[in-house]
Amino acid sequence: MTREPLERLLENVTDEDLEKLRDAILREEGRRRTQYRLMIRAPHPPLPPEDLGDSIGSRWAKLLAWLAKDQSIPLATNKRAVSIRLTTTDTAYDAHQSGILLQEALVEAGLLLGRTPEWMDATTTQAEPGEIDTVWIELWDKPGFEMPWSGPPPLP
Repeated sequence: MTREPLERLLENVTDEDLEKLRDAILREEGRRRTQYRLMIRAPHPPLPPEDLGDSIGSRWAKLLAWLAKDQSIPLATNKRAVSIRLTTTDTAYDAHQSGILLQEALVEAGLLLGRTPEWMDATTTQAEPGEIDTVWIELWDKPGFEMPWSGPPPLP
């Protein structure tokens, strides 16, 4: 059995076909990755950040770190995707401001490495009415690379 050169096999493949293949591979990898879920029911720290200034983010970070440790959720070592859903009984939260507050708290708690696209992906924040005030946070690891500062360089 002879093997064809890769160039000949790919000569009729378009960039769009390659993008679709890459997306399908990433979706499949996402299905196989562990998802971490946190559910915080009321009473919890307030969400509007203008009420208590910077201390509110630290209170959320401590709560998230404690809940993550209790559920054996590991600290972030790579890029993660985040989904945040807020349900509220009375006052509708500003989803954008609440999402930023919670993302910053996740970073401070060590559950995210950062809020930039380099460290965080697929972030969504939804706010909807519900029977009880609840914050739902889902995290899942994304494919990535080893951070250059994670250890000594390999020997030649």
